[in-house]
Parts: sequence; C-alpha cells; structure tokens
Amino acid sequence: MADLVTLSEAKAYLRVDHSDDDTTIALLIAAASDAVRDVATDWDGEGDVPDRLKVAVLSRVAITYDERTSVEPGAGELGMLTPLRTLEV
Repeated sequence: MADLVTLSEAKAYLRVDHSDDDTTIALLIAAASDAVRDVATDWDGEGDVPDRLKVAVLSRVAITYDERTSVEPGAGELGMLTPLRTLEV
C-alpha cells in the first residue's frame, strides 16, 4: 500500500533541505503510514488522503525523526485518528 505522504512533503514539514537522511525519512513515513492506517480503520483508502491522516503521519515522522531514541506515540495524532476508527465489540 502506498505511503500517506510523500518524501518531499515530509522533508518540507521537517525543514530538511538535504538528501542525507532520505532513506531514514522514507522508513519513518512507511512506518507512520502503517500506524495511521491501523487506527484509522474507517478510511477505505480511496480518493485523496484526508488532511487529518496526512498531519498524523507528518506528526509521527517529526517526532521519530527529532527524537530517534523514543518509540512513544506522538501526543496529538491519536485524537485525529480516533474518529476514523471502528471498534469491534
């Protein structure tokens, strides 16, 4: 499945203007996209990516890029994703 943001979108968000970390940023985008899809289960993946999902991915990428030793979830993305989650009971 395609990533929810592009490398250039993430680099612009991170204010990175070199290519030294492109591989790392691409990995973070892929992981963040998967994590966002795991929570936003009501989005079917069709059409344009909703802005709140893009921001959630960018938030996760920024946190993991800036604090590479941290694996804690970002403080803000869950609130954006919860409305798109289907809970099975």
